Amino acid sequence: HEECEMIVIDEIGKFAVESEAFVAAVRLALEVDKPTILALHKKSRHPLLQDIRRRDDARILEVTPVNRALLPYKIHKLMHETY
Repeated sequence: HEECEMIVIDEIGKFAVESEAFVAAVRLALEVDKPTILALHKKSRHPLLQDIRRRDDARILEVTPVNRALLPYKIHKLMHETY
């Protein structure tokens, strides 16, 4: 983790959360003080995703057909404002 500037995990979905090792790795990544971008499966109710959604330091952006082209710019702006 020390060598990277940012952590990106795409996508935390139905099959990924079936792996205890993956869930543990995501939880560990969330404890690192680095900018982190996660893609969450919207409908999943897995405890890991629920915990991420409840975090005070998380900003949730929904990807839609209308906004998906603009989201990279919005994320870039948020990252610069926050870090």
